Parts: sequence; C-alpha cells; structure tokens
Amino acid sequence: MKLLSFETGAGPHVGAVTAEGIVDLTGALAETHPDLRAGASLLAIIQSGVDIDRIGGDSLARLKAAGTLARYRVADPKFLPPVLRPSKILALALNYQEHIDESKLSFYNEPIIFEKYPSNMIGHGAEIELPPFPQRVDEEHELALVVGRECRHIRPSEAADYIFGYTICNDVSARDRQGERLKMGQPYSYAKNFATFCPMGPWVVTRQELPDARNLNMDVRVNGESRRKGNTKDMIFDPYQVLAYCSDYTPMEPGDVISLGTYAGFKRLQAGDECKFARNSDPLRGGFRVQ
Repeated sequence: MKLLSFETGAGPHVGAVTAEGIVDLTGALAETHPDLRAGASLLAIIQSGVDIDRIGGDSLARLKAAGTLARYRVADPKFLPPVLRPSKILALALNYQEHIDESKLSFYNEPIIFEKYPSNMIGHGAEIELPPFPQRVDEEHELALVVGRECRHIRPSEAADYIFGYTICNDVSARDRQGERLKMGQPYSYAKNFATFCPMGPWVVTRQELPDARNLNMDVRVNGESRRKGNTKDMIFDPYQVLAYCSDYTPMEPGDVISLGTYAGFKRLQAGDECKFARNSDPLRGGFRVQ
C-alpha cells in the first residue's frame, strides 16, 4: 500500500492511495475493523505490528463491495509528513560516488550518519523557508527507509524484515553554513536543521508493494525542468547495510526514518521554486515550494 497522513478537522488521519483516489483509511478501518485501535496514525500502525497491507486491503475491498467506498474519498487532502513524530530521523552523507566527486571530498569506509530533527518536518506541498540571511540553499531529495520494528545489532542479511517501507526525504542544506562548519569539524547537523529543512512524503510505500529498493530510478524536477537523475543501485551502502549499521550505533525503533543519501547534480533552490521528486513512475511526486 501507499500510506500517507493528512489533516482533518478532527486531527490527523491516515490515508491510502487507491485506484479510486486517496481514501481516508482511518475512517474506513473504524467502519470495518472497529476493534483495531492503531488506525488513528501511521506511527501507531507501524508500532502495533499489524499487517496493514492485508487489513487495509480487506477494509477497502469490503467498502467497495458494499458500494460505500466513495464516502471515504478525500478529494484535496492537506498532506502532513507521513510518519508524524518519529523518535528519530537519521541521514546519510556521501553515499554516492559521483556526489563525493562533485563535492571534492573523500570516500570513507563506513557510513557517515547525522540527525535530522523531527520538528523540522513538513509535508507534501508545504513551503521550505529560506534562512533570513544570505545563504546558498540546496535540495537533496533522497530515498528514505522507515523502520518497521525494533532492532539492535542486526546483520544486513536480516535487515529487510525490519523495514516497514520507503518514503522520500529532502535533506535541505544551507551550503555556506555547511562549508563554515566543516572548518569547525561539524559540517552536517547545524546546516541541515533549519526550520522546514526536512520535507518528507507524500507517502510511505510499504515493503509488500516495494520489496526491494536497490534499483530505483529517481528524478528531481524544479519548475518542471528535470535537474537531477540517479539510481539507487549506485549507493555505496545499500538500505540493508545502512539499517544494520545504524542498529549497531543506536537502538532503532518502529517509525524511525533513515534518509539514504543524495546523488550528483545541480541542487540550488531559490525563492519561488517548485521542487518535485519521483521514484520510477509514481503518479504523484513528492513536491515542495520554496518561500
């Protein structure tokens, strides 16, 4: 399934992308599976360990058979970050050789991990705020994995079983500040954690729908122009290696997000830009405006 979070008058709900459009899955589950207590948020669904592909699919099928699915369609959702308030967001630096080369930096023998603050997340269609001082700001749209269950000291060969699904994370970066901080030995966290510098979404694609993310074409478009293209097969450390590495570093919890690094190309953003991203042929691309 493709699962998202959106705002309603009653608070956030979980949505599902279907052939009929976006459906309020929280409402659908309340109708068909009233004993399920986890349907109110995607984080709760992940934490509960329920088979949401099976249960959610059953719910939608029952409503469609009854002719009532249209009641739960959402015509124009206000997107939120798909996983609200994860315990942590980790991100990977320098995971594509061409990006290392364009940055004139060196390859390291293990992943470089830094944090993105959950408080800086924004959803699909929201606005990235430029810092209130002169600054080069770059987009870094990246594939990100969402952890499905608690793990610690796992092996890469085991990692697939601990992944709930995949989403898009934009590791927006203040490049001038990053260069200044590099001289101080701390180039990542400060420059990548301004307010709104963690756009995410529009949805999470579950592992059942996307069982292996190691060969995906990716395309970043700014104002309709294709700026950067890459493929996840070019990652130095693949998603399974990264999750295993992070599980040695810190306990990984359900709903945690790991952004898997960006690839080469022109990334500059300016006020008024509209930036979109697609993996393979997704009909709706993760998109953000620059304020």
